Amino acid sequence: MSIAVIFIPFIGVEFKHKIGKILIAPIYSIGYGLRSVEDFMALLRAYSIEYIADVRSNPYSKWNPDFCREPISAFLQQQGVGYVYLGDMIGGIPKDDSCYTEGKLDVQKAKNHQAFKGGIDRLLNAHEKELSVALMCGEVEPHQCHRSKLIGEVLSEKGVSLVHIINERQQKTQAQVMLELTKGKSTTDLFGNPTI
Repeated sequence: MSIAVIFIPFIGVEFKHKIGKILIAPIYSIGYGLRSVEDFMALLRAYSIEYIADVRSNPYSKWNPDFCREPISAFLQQQGVGYVYLGDMIGGIPKDDSCYTEGKLDVQKAKNHQAFKGGIDRLLNAHEKELSVALMCGEVEPHQCHRSKLIGEVLSEKGVSLVHIINERQQKTQAQVMLELTKGKSTTDLFGNPTI
């Protein structure tokens, strides 16, 4: 197996993967926060995003109603960007009680849940088809969101890069976000077991 390297000039980030075929672009991640839909769309254009995968468990926003499921879906489609809702599969607040231990999300249980695995498979399928996809959630800072803590870690385990869009000129790799989140500590123990 060879190492493929890609340099994305606009972004200025080099990605390396051990894969048997030509390297394809990463999956992206973006939070809308209090951005306007126009500013959000400008970011999608800056990164050539073709599809949004909405990963919010509850796809509504009282703080920014333009990003409620129906309005944002319609807006994106008018702009030529596809929209798919995956929050019921890979959202950060699963509906199934079996994903929780003592009322708290158990990341390992969530990762092993059939719906979550199905959502990850959909992302991997889009990635293999070389579609330019961004995961969307409400939190602008990726270290505060399950995009990095849950989805990004699983994608990394599968050898897929997740790049978190911060603004037009700044992004963070999944590894950078996890270093921030863990304050430089490893996310696995000596035997490869998760520590967070």
